[in-house]
Amino acid sequence: MEKLEVRSVIKFLWKSGKKNKEIVRLINGVNGEGAVSLRMVQKWTLRFRRGDTTIFDKIRSGAPKKKEIREKIEIFIKQCPYASAREIASTVECDKRAVSKILKNELGMNKVNIRWIPKMLTDHHKLERVRLAKEMLTVLTNQNQYKLVYTQDETWIYLQNPRKTMWVMSGMERPMVEKRQIGAKKLMISVIFNVNGIASVVVLPRGQIFNKRFFIDVVIDDFIKKVKIPKSRDEKRKVKLHCDNAPVHNIDEELRQLNIPRVPQPPYSPDLAPCDFYLFGHLKSLLEGKNFASDDQLVDEVQEILHSIPLSTLHRVYDEWVQRLKKCIEIGGSYLE
Repeated sequence: MEKLEVRSVIKFLWKSGKKNKEIVRLINGVNGEGAVSLRMVQKWTLRFRRGDTTIFDKIRSGAPKKKEIREKIEIFIKQCPYASAREIASTVECDKRAVSKILKNELGMNKVNIRWIPKMLTDHHKLERVRLAKEMLTVLTNQNQYKLVYTQDETWIYLQNPRKTMWVMSGMERPMVEKRQIGAKKLMISVIFNVNGIASVVVLPRGQIFNKRFFIDVVIDDFIKKVKIPKSRDEKRKVKLHCDNAPVHNIDEELRQLNIPRVPQPPYSPDLAPCDFYLFGHLKSLLEGKNFASDDQLVDEVQEILHSIPLSTLHRVYDEWVQRLKKCIEIGGSYLE
């Protein structure tokens, strides 16, 4: 064991209430006789009892050797990977800039934002993502079928949309904006589109619930009124609908009766749904900084934004959809970066 690891174990066992001889017995029992001596354990437990709980050597006169500093940082970062450079510098008693330089240039480390994902995927989830991605590709890569695939989802839109960024003079205090409250005025909209444009935009009336009945009677009804649904029995000529696996979307039987096959969606997979990886983000970015006095004003703006999306952009979105499905298969069902 490295000496800092030994000291860390001594500290742990001491804090657990073990006596010096017991600590020696436990450590030597695992690492072999002579790994630690009673005198060494006594030295460190005495130091801990006096209130000095660091496991590092006391600073000697003169600047500490670079190798020692690096070793201290390496041990500390393994124990506390979330620590800031300032915290590390304080612990190892070294300049913050020197710590940052060692972390980046010598240890090859970078501090990154933790990536949030919808769900920790199990092996079963990953297999399902791969299986359904392959099934979706058979439709989306068929030149005669992909234009017949429509995708749907719903989202909340808000009457008040504060800006998230702004330019300020150097040294000025960072501007603040109040966090959006639970009761903020909002509307839910459903959008259905394909490469030929936005087919349907439905607004959930205030006071109503977006349930399965509303989805069938209003959203799907609006869709079939605006899109010509062929009566062909040939699967390749049928209009198809893609939506996620939310309970309100589980209307496969009703869709079959309308001669509209459903394109499957892997579970927990917003990274494979065009409304999630493109449409709603695009919409909300263009609403940022705009405030509306009424629901009608908000809905009019949303309609204008959605129907202004060029067809070439929608074609690129479908191309990206295909590439995302292929990538999902390639990486074994894991989430895309």
